[in-house]
Amino acid sequence: MTRVKTTFLAALLFCAIGFSAIADEPTDPFAFFKPTVVLTASDRRQLQNGEPVTRVIPGTDREVAVFAAMKTTIDGERLLAWIERIEALKKGPYVLAIGRISAAPSLDDLNGMTLENDEASDILECRPGDCSVKLSGDEMRALQQAASGTAAHARTAVQQAFRTAMLRRIQSYLSQGLEGLPIDQSTSTPVRPAESLAELLDHSRFLSTNVPAFADYLRRFPRAPMPDVGSFVYWSKEQIAGKPIVSATHVNTSHSDAPGVPEGLAATIGIFSTHYVNASLGVMAVGRESPGGPGYLVYVNRSQVDVLGGMFGGLVRMVVQRKLRTEATDALREIRTRLESGPPPAPAATAQR
Repeated sequence: MTRVKTTFLAALLFCAIGFSAIADEPTDPFAFFKPTVVLTASDRRQLQNGEPVTRVIPGTDREVAVFAAMKTTIDGERLLAWIERIEALKKGPYVLAIGRISAAPSLDDLNGMTLENDEASDILECRPGDCSVKLSGDEMRALQQAASGTAAHARTAVQQAFRTAMLRRIQSYLSQGLEGLPIDQSTSTPVRPAESLAELLDHSRFLSTNVPAFADYLRRFPRAPMPDVGSFVYWSKEQIAGKPIVSATHVNTSHSDAPGVPEGLAATIGIFSTHYVNASLGVMAVGRESPGGPGYLVYVNRSQVDVLGGMFGGLVRMVVQRKLRTEATDALREIRTRLESGPPPAPAATAQR
């Protein structure tokens, strides 16, 4: 996994109430991210001079985490406007396809979502504990049953069965949250999505410390609604580490005028990924030192991945972290350029491309 480009960029965060630990530094645009990230005086000088600051955040077990920030001319409203046009914001050579899920999800929303031919073939040999795609046992069997018949029919039927399985996951998430998602049984160690996210939240103390209500919202979605939060789901197929990855992501956005709180925040929770990522939690925000003062674009992401274990896990972690540090900076520069180019384009007739 040596070309993690925008792997953990599918990712963004929000806050609206529960501002408990920010009053001590109301004009510090980075106070919100304490204690997860604490910037040094050198970091602040670097940012004030227009240079980016990127740091790998300590992770445990299979976690990788990164913080990146740089000066920007945009405000929170511009950030949130672009995030609402996620297909335009993420457009790039590594995004092979992307689509936004409607309020009443349907298979039409997933037109263009496909497995690679080798993935579809591999699924025919899948069994619980041994599958190259992150699926539950029931999903494996459903895709295998769809493959009966002629070879041409099998290819089409497997793709349709895959989209049906992913639609059910999205519907289950929207109605029951991560608790409603099936267990990933692709390896000998089953992965429960709700437990994986709970670990990421526990290790992202800036959320539980500064915005406990929002942390609870994320953990218990949809059982702890927050009416002022904008929310939508999108799917994407991205080239990551040389491999096309299909994923679905839940985005939450909010604007705030409260001192010490980023004026624009957006949050993502990973709903599923066909490879590598077990769970992800991310934040993108715009904050400033004072009204009319310099603005800063900040990105934080923590992900649980399945490539850091085993005999060579430590070496793989070193490679991943080095790539994250370099490529998070490049990715944030690209996003800032897009944000500062002007308002996002108007929605197209369809969100697919």
